[in-house]
Amino acid sequence: MLAQMNSPLNTVLVIVCAAMSGLLDARGFVYASRAWPGGELAWPIGLLSIGSFLGGLCFYVLAVRFMQAAGIQGVALQSGVWFVVTAVGIAAFDGSVLQWTRVQQIVAIAVAAGLGWLIVTTRAGTE
Repeated sequence: MLAQMNSPLNTVLVIVCAAMSGLLDARGFVYASRAWPGGELAWPIGLLSIGSFLGGLCFYVLAVRFMQAAGIQGVALQSGVWFVVTAVGIAAFDGSVLQWTRVQQIVAIAVAAGLGWLIVTTRAGTE
């Protein structure tokens, strides 16, 4: 049934699931970096990190299903979608994106656009 979904709905599901996966994982990374103040585990923050990663994993598995239905079969491309969202999410959640130089921001946009191009052209090549 999923493989026969209309393209706009499937595209929305890919975007939503990949975004949720990447953002939850980004949150998990940020929490993990704050879970060891003074070298001792702060359990509440550590558990928030673990919970975020578990949520991100669940959404990633769903995202892969919808990516496959959209014709995105390569693991590298599937994880590339996640990587872009996660990297941007980490930079946004910890505030470091505001400290990036203009060149770094342009490169980040170029990398995201390049991965998007690979995904679109790979999908087009399999149809």
